[in-house]
Amino acid sequence: MRHTTLLAGALVACALVALAAPSRAGVVNPDLSLIGQPTMRWTDAIGDPASKRPVLDVGETEVMLDSYLNPYAKGAAVFSFASGGVSVEEAYFTVMRGLPAGLALKGGKYRVGFGKLNMLHPHAYPFADRFHVLAAYLPGSDSFNETGMQLSEQFALPGDVAVTASADWLQGDSFRIARTASGALNDPLVTAATVAATGPDRALEPRPAGLGRLSAFIPVKDRSGLELGASYTQGTNNVAAATRTAVLGGDAKLKYWTSANAYLLVQAEVLSLSRDDAGWDSTTANYTKSKITATGGYAFLDYNFNPRYDAGASFESYQDPAVHDGSAHAMGVFAGLALMEETTSFRIGWERLQPATPVGQAAPSAVNTVTLRVLYSMGPHKAHQF
Repeated sequence: MRHTTLLAGALVACALVALAAPSRAGVVNPDLSLIGQPTMRWTDAIGDPASKRPVLDVGETEVMLDSYLNPYAKGAAVFSFASGGVSVEEAYFTVMRGLPAGLALKGGKYRVGFGKLNMLHPHAYPFADRFHVLAAYLPGSDSFNETGMQLSEQFALPGDVAVTASADWLQGDSFRIARTASGALNDPLVTAATVAATGPDRALEPRPAGLGRLSAFIPVKDRSGLELGASYTQGTNNVAAATRTAVLGGDAKLKYWTSANAYLLVQAEVLSLSRDDAGWDSTTANYTKSKITATGGYAFLDYNFNPRYDAGASFESYQDPAVHDGSAHAMGVFAGLALMEETTSFRIGWERLQPATPVGQAAPSAVNTVTLRVLYSMGPHKAHQF
């Protein structure tokens, strides 16, 4: 009771201080935006209870607050409302100038800058979902999203080439992979006291991860440009077994203007996964490691006829780390229409996924999925076309 009273008093005191403080634009009055993405989805996936039946969903709704903190720094926070829950998707600050040697500093929780697509929110995709190869290779469930600190710097090369180099120190929690219990009595996963104190396989113990990225922007004619990049990340996926995950990636993005109001966007990424999977040997009562390596990538093109219409196609192929020596493939087409401008738009897409075939088994059936999205936005942060 005493703690509750103290907490209530502290909240009231903070509210009084906030009300008494002079109002300063960009400090206590951030820009507020809301972006909604209701969907209708149809799939013929075998085993899906909704197979061959359209499903309506409110989708993910994002609320974003952002503002300049001062002439040198900005702050942003993104709250995601989905599946009946609320989560802090991002909350970070960025110091853009004022640091030595022209460095920029970013800190907090954010979508990590691996490649070109991971940093974007789903409403910015011209297609419905992120590529399967990114979900299979990168850490995290919905995206590679971490709490960390990033230092970056931009510098120029001859020929108007702009180079950006960045390094991230990450908390590393998104790398964790839950190990399947072996069933042996001496397996640490069945020792209740150990699991309660440190988490399964000491998963509650922090282990830092790292990320490095180097990219170069090359102007093409007056308005067009080509960006080339390379990314590398590594972190611990099982603390007790000391197993690690490493991903190396290369990416390219070309935005080529064909007229004053039309452009072609071509983007591709190639990824290489190297991962140690943890196991347990009941005979020696020791952890074991098994190495998994896989490569894959995606490519898509998106032609924007004008600010209101666009259409494109995508393809991906990758070795599925969950299926030994099996490769999966997917292709899709998509199109979009904006009503007058970007605050209201409609997007439709079709994808055909051929899952990887396990060794010695029959090939699984291909899965077709059709998704219709309605994007709407309020506030300065628009549900822009990608």
